[in-house]
Amino acid sequence: MLLPLPEKIAILRAMSFSYRQFFGISICCLLAGSSGCAVTKPYPQHSVYRSQSPFVIEQESHSGPDLYQPWNVNEFQVRSGEPGTPYRLVADTQPTVQKTPPPIGALQNLLTPKTTPVRAQASKPASRSMPILGIGKDVLNEFRPSNDRKWSQNHAVLQTAEFSGNIATIRNVRYSRYESAETYTTQYYDAAFNLDDIRTIDLVMVPFQGLDRLAHVESSFGFADGRHVGLSIEARYEEGEKYDPAAAGMRQFELIYVLADERDMIRLATDVNKNNVYIYRLNFEPHEVRAMFVDALQRANRLAAKPEFYHPLSNSCVTNLIAHINKGRPKAVPNGYRTFMPGLLDSYMYDLKLVAASATTFKETKEMAKVNWLVEQYGDLEYFSAGIRQKMY
Repeated sequence: MLLPLPEKIAILRAMSFSYRQFFGISICCLLAGSSGCAVTKPYPQHSVYRSQSPFVIEQESHSGPDLYQPWNVNEFQVRSGEPGTPYRLVADTQPTVQKTPPPIGALQNLLTPKTTPVRAQASKPASRSMPILGIGKDVLNEFRPSNDRKWSQNHAVLQTAEFSGNIATIRNVRYSRYESAETYTTQYYDAAFNLDDIRTIDLVMVPFQGLDRLAHVESSFGFADGRHVGLSIEARYEEGEKYDPAAAGMRQFELIYVLADERDMIRLATDVNKNNVYIYRLNFEPHEVRAMFVDALQRANRLAAKPEFYHPLSNSCVTNLIAHINKGRPKAVPNGYRTFMPGLLDSYMYDLKLVAASATTFKETKEMAKVNWLVEQYGDLEYFSAGIRQKMY
């Protein structure tokens, strides 16, 4: 937990003039250039669900041209999540209504919670010795990234990928269902994708309220069968933490690659955090998108084996996403001032002719890219991903 303001001031006054001067300049730079590559609200504790079978396509359910998403999720069981230990079944909270898979073509039955949601309880962070500048981590671990901490529950499980020929299997795709910022449940499932079937990459922009030049930047990869998998690159929170630009600049958060169901990623922004969401189709060929997707999965694997610190200027959602895009098409997105202002990334890509748009101006393109009302309309339907993209077709 962060120290109260009076204690921070006391620490700063105890510093020498040169240290105070350096610290003040650093904070000003961070506040001016911090990107919002982190969810702005801390995640509560909740029940964690885990699929016992791989992601299975059972039937293509058509409700109109291109408006379908043929997937089905089988049995889930509850897991408890203690960092550094295997997940174990929690029998006393097993939701019996989910023992039977939902009817074919009726994923929406699963999307409606069948049990009383677990309400988050305020958690007390573990005691630590000698907090530094209000950051609150142990001195010995202050500047050493780790995957073994008491993580916020929505960040407790890392996503990784396995490759076998043209098949990429993502382990623990996250799917959280939110009733509010304090009440939600999370499921994890495994999803297998044929890399030959990858088709598209979309840029997902989530501007901060009242700060349009700052935004969280995400992406989503689309496949020929209608499925989409979202990628959100974030600062990883421990229990009780929330985003702080000064702490991020001093490497106080680890980096996490969240591979998530689009309902999780997008509805968290629209329904819970009340942000606008804009989705832009990018102009890349399937073989280029494939290279980006594989590069992102390999990066997630490396982070699972060797963690890194998040940094708002050098290791953030924007810097990593641009690196993956440039892996698919070298030098597609050159560094510029708009790459340091995440809220301007969509206009920058539009000027680079990387945004597929039928409109003649960026203003019109941005208006068409806003999906909030579509998310509200299609939020609980199995063809969610196709429904929110109607204006792209």
